[in-house]
Amino acid sequence: MDWGNRFSRTVTDRLEDSAIALMMREAAREGALMLSAGEPMKELYPVEQLRESFLRVLSDESNYWGYSKYRTGVKPLLEWTERWMREEGLLPGWVEPENIFITNGSQEGVSLLTGALLDPGDTIMVESPSYPDAFGVFRRDGVILEGVDLLPDGPDLDAMESLLATKKIKVFYTIPAYQNPTGFSTSDEKKRRILELARRFDFLIFEDDPYRNITFEASPGGTYINAAGDDERVLYLGSFSKVIAPALRIGWIVAPSPVVTVLEKLRIAGTLCLPDVIQHALHDLVSNIDFNKHLEKICLAYRVNRDAFVDSLERHAGPEGLEINIPSGGFFIWGKVPWIKNAGDFAMYAIKKGKVAVVPGGHFFPEPGKGNGYLRFSFAQVTPPMAEEGAARLARALREYRDLQ
Repeated sequence: MDWGNRFSRTVTDRLEDSAIALMMREAAREGALMLSAGEPMKELYPVEQLRESFLRVLSDESNYWGYSKYRTGVKPLLEWTERWMREEGLLPGWVEPENIFITNGSQEGVSLLTGALLDPGDTIMVESPSYPDAFGVFRRDGVILEGVDLLPDGPDLDAMESLLATKKIKVFYTIPAYQNPTGFSTSDEKKRRILELARRFDFLIFEDDPYRNITFEASPGGTYINAAGDDERVLYLGSFSKVIAPALRIGWIVAPSPVVTVLEKLRIAGTLCLPDVIQHALHDLVSNIDFNKHLEKICLAYRVNRDAFVDSLERHAGPEGLEINIPSGGFFIWGKVPWIKNAGDFAMYAIKKGKVAVVPGGHFFPEPGKGNGYLRFSFAQVTPPMAEEGAARLARALREYRDLQ
């Protein structure tokens, strides 16, 4: 069977391999030390508490083995999520539990919102750089990407306004807190001014916020959705993957009721429903642990990793030309080596010859050919001993690669 001519145009013309997944597979094949995985540290998963929660739920007399009747999410989890976000000061007054929609991670949330609110040929404005697997969703659905430069305090407002004056933008996609890949956070003042632009030029905002609770020095500020007040143009995406465990695959969307109705229709036409048992187990967990204490524990661990990684990179790779930002939270360190002309070529060299894996920065830019010299690191799974060894390997790879140029 020749399958090459049988795939849809969506597959042949729009789908791209996940650059991050490709690099991770190559690194695993070569046995390289990973300095690139944006995945939580497994030692921080609340395994025993999760086991107890699942046992309690499964011993309940309720029948969780049939199809779920709750296509938007089980009520206790919707109510807990709304209450938690409100206590954190993240929600405007109009949001009720019925405005929460549980997703299979925030990635499904991006996909559902794109299907609900964007048509092929529409244009979405994205931060440059930003999360490439969101780009993949937009491109799959025939959406045109336009990038605006991201500065340490958020998007370049002059660049945004210039773009908005020349092109019809339907949606702005943003990761406002400890952004992937840069670690930057958008200031509350910039959020306010971007909301003014949104009202003036009539575009929606997809606020993708999975890293907010991984914070070290200070709060990343408020949310767009809360700052927008009664203006319901912000659709918020959250995730439990980074703070509980990614295998649960539970995220959520906060959206106005008409959008939730459409999301439910898309859910039925796609996955039909999500497993009730997992949602009830997660609700049992967050209801029976001191959730704030849990967040403090994981933030402390990730801060230890960050500090050790920054120190090791500066000592070993800094003399070879690596320049890095120091994030105040999240999982990522954004680096630049000005003398590298092709970061993708260097990243493959580092994996194969240096046995150390980083992600080349070009994958994070919507504009082809941009990002040469940039590298993304993740300290999430990198313990201090790993940081020391990994930074030393990276420095050797940089020296040897430069000698070949």
